[in-house]
Amino acid sequence: MRFLKRYIFYVFIVFQFVAPCVHAQARSHSTLILSGSGKVLYEKNAKKKTYPASLTKLMTIYLIFEALKQGKMLFKTRLTTSEKASRMPSSKLGLKRGEAISIREAILGLIIKSFNDVAVVLAEGGSGSERNFVRVMNQRARQLGMNDTYFANASGLHHPNQITTAYDMAKLTMALKRDFPEYYHLFSVNSFFFKRAFYKNENYVKKHLVGVEGMKTGYTSNAGWNIVTTAKRGDTRLIGIILGGNTYLARELTMMKLMDQYFARVRRTNTYKHV
Repeated sequence: MRFLKRYIFYVFIVFQFVAPCVHAQARSHSTLILSGSGKVLYEKNAKKKTYPASLTKLMTIYLIFEALKQGKMLFKTRLTTSEKASRMPSSKLGLKRGEAISIREAILGLIIKSFNDVAVVLAEGGSGSERNFVRVMNQRARQLGMNDTYFANASGLHHPNQITTAYDMAKLTMALKRDFPEYYHLFSVNSFFFKRAFYKNENYVKKHLVGVEGMKTGYTSNAGWNIVTTAKRGDTRLIGIILGGNTYLARELTMMKLMDQYFARVRRTNTYKHV
């Protein structure tokens, strides 16, 4: 009887964890590329349009990095929360109207906890209004070659017209590393304080994947479970994108499996090198 119970338990684990992973991988849109050269190592439905969810915030961060690099903003610059920002739905930091937050705190709030109210604060601080900021987001998307992407807001909250592809998200991820090497390290930060409260990243891949550098996760019921991951082993850096995973765990395990598989191929063949 004890053996039977243990056997049933193991079957349950496989059904709950492994099966969803395989199912999600079959249905998701994904790609794995070599950073720098952009060589595609793996792809599945990579150019099929879907919803970005909070991966949208990577473009919000791109534009803020751009403003920092141009001297239009400083990390210590403090932005004031508008009524619109304070009313954003969760996930949110809970900023009140008139409350201030620094650019650095806001960036970490997006990377680590994906706060929607913070995204609006940054958008309004960057362009005066979220609408103006979104206009620039779409201009920059065209310039980066993200031809199948359209942004409708700065947060990633679901909008039927807000679409992207795994391939386009890979282009954006490469651009963040290429254009802002001085700020790229912020994606590896796992926690921050705001008003004496401690906020910690819960990204399973960031905690457990060897060589992981960071990036971003996202979820809405329409988009499914999305993730962008960058990792480096030796002189090889890979960028992985999964859009539309069926479960949180399936998304994480699929990403780790892809990364391990292709890092192993690089090591065996010595074919690909990061440039």
